[in-house]
Amino acid sequence: MNTLVNNFVASQLPSLLTIENGEKVSATFSLSEYQNRQSKLRQLMEELEIDHVLFSSIHNINYYADFIYCSFGRFYGLVVSPEKVVTISANIDAGQPWR
Repeated sequence: MNTLVNNFVASQLPSLLTIENGEKVSATFSLSEYQNRQSKLRQLMEELEIDHVLFSSIHNINYYADFIYCSFGRFYGLVVSPEKVVTISANIDAGQPWR
């Protein structure tokens, strides 16, 4: 795409969405379990002086965020920073609760 089209698309579409469609599905483990996993990862990140971690494996995404997806050729990810955990997923999944 050319620059004009890219600029138009960027101005019309938000780069980040939180879609709270329906009720949250019950987690596989407790919230404290996921917080513990993420805390241990963040400790390691700090020791190794790593700012952010990007996971692209369904296994790691599920382990740290309890997010299971069916990609159908699309790429998914999970970014862990010192403050947040953010999933990267296709908007086509907007029909699924809390993506």
